[in-house]
Amino acid sequence: MARSPNGLVAARWVWARGTNGRLGYGSIRDGVPLKSPPGPSVDIDRAVIAWAILVFALLFLGLAPLYILHIDLAKLNASTAGVAPIVLIGILFTAYTPTIAALLVAWRWPGAGGVRKLLRQVTRWRVHIGWYLVALLGPIPLLLLADLIFVMFGGAAPKQWLAMPSGTAEGGMSALLFTIGAVIAGAIGEELGWRGLGQSRLQVGTGALGAAVIIGLLWSTWHLWPVAVPGGLSLFAWTDFPETYLRLTSTAVLYAWLYNGTRGSLLVVLVAHGAFNLDNSIVLATNPRTLTRQPLNLAEMVGSRRES
Repeated sequence: MARSPNGLVAARWVWARGTNGRLGYGSIRDGVPLKSPPGPSVDIDRAVIAWAILVFALLFLGLAPLYILHIDLAKLNASTAGVAPIVLIGILFTAYTPTIAALLVAWRWPGAGGVRKLLRQVTRWRVHIGWYLVALLGPIPLLLLADLIFVMFGGAAPKQWLAMPSGTAEGGMSALLFTIGAVIAGAIGEELGWRGLGQSRLQVGTGALGAAVIIGLLWSTWHLWPVAVPGGLSLFAWTDFPETYLRLTSTAVLYAWLYNGTRGSLLVVLVAHGAFNLDNSIVLATNPRTLTRQPLNLAEMVGSRRES
């Protein structure tokens, strides 16, 4: 990792063979650059494994009301949600499971570093302003490019390419509240887990690129939770699965680049994740059906049906 004259960390892909014989680019562990990834540590490996298991255990805990109450996700509507508010509470809980699991592992697992060290990554804000601009504005051209490619291959162009979310727009106040909730939950509810603990510790043994791919696969699987609940599979087209894995694994690599390029600033990644969810509402999707641009969210679905 090198610093350019203007103070911006040069987050170049530095390939080097570590002591474990693996290839990977320059990695950050707890905000400290590693010149060469050391050999795998039993404590670190077990901490990451424990965290991953706990993420999915908590996920299914939040989904338990759907099983207990025998609720068909495909038939869920405002009335059923009103009868069983515990369902919405459970779904909201699942949105925070990566961070909750990370905090629990950091707190209780020997050698995991502690909660204070995990949270300290969020306070690393002194990075070049260019990183914040990339985090805030970067998703917009990428989303526009995705829409353009869709149109070039025969898809219908949107009536409007850009739109600021508001309570008077299509979807009403529920759409605006969902956007705000997605920005908060997507950033705070996930990133302390995916990047703060998972990426930062896993890349010590696998290299940052390998760690990013693994985290991306876990992230994608976690986002596809509806297939595991009654009626959820019917909400998907077969193309949603490769699209989700490709999109989130690629995003995990980009976020790993931001994380390592800023010397472990989880704040920049939080901004990037929140900005993506916000920008995803600003750049209107050309194909509302695809989960690549419109991730399934129970609260959004119920809210939209209340408006209709």
